[in-house]
Amino acid sequence: MFAFSLDTGENPDIITYIDDVKNLESNKTNLGYRKVRLLHVHQKEKLTDALEKAAGVYGNQGFIHLLDKNNSIITSTFISNVRVIKSVKSNLILTGEIWFNPKGFHKAGKMFINNEIREKNTWKKLNNDELQGLLLFALCTAKPQQDRENPIISIDGHHFHNLDGFYCTLGEEINGTGGYFGRQLYALYDCLRGDFGVKSISEITWYHHQRSKKLLKTNFNKITDLFREFGISRILK
Repeated sequence: MFAFSLDTGENPDIITYIDDVKNLESNKTNLGYRKVRLLHVHQKEKLTDALEKAAGVYGNQGFIHLLDKNNSIITSTFISNVRVIKSVKSNLILTGEIWFNPKGFHKAGKMFINNEIREKNTWKKLNNDELQGLLLFALCTAKPQQDRENPIISIDGHHFHNLDGFYCTLGEEINGTGGYFGRQLYALYDCLRGDFGVKSISEITWYHHQRSKKLLKTNFNKITDLFREFGISRILK
């Protein structure tokens, strides 16, 4: 379930609920012009009227919210210069400038809502080009345990087949099922500084590291160098 609200600078005032939304994701850019399909808008006329009235007040800026089963907001996507270009039955097509989430973000959200992320490696059900979306969703919904000190971590090079898979594996090893611990090198650096489930890590054992080294190429050395920078003992097997 989704919902739409205008960007008033205050707490979101939901105008209408929407069964599904298409075309909110992109792996090519973070911001861009896009047609967005709203499927089964519960109060279509209320939304179109609100957008018309808001044109001179809020600049037709708003949010498309992803909701949980209690209709509470999980995450929001910002859209500006919103225009309604087509209306068919209970569906609408909007245009606007959108802050995109990566592909797979809302798929991960629906899995989360339906309680499908209950065991490790559920991320393997997604396509490779959807893993950045899953990792971002994991970040947006992260509720790590109180920071632990000096846990001993192990990862297995046979458990992932690309760089995004490495980050999914590492996140779950540190923060449990569906856990987050970085999705790019700079994000891994931020996580290692604290506030993402651990204050520090004493040791990481990397099994089948030669496979990972071949797979990750220069990223392998960048990652292990970062571990060394934070004083983590690296055992490569």
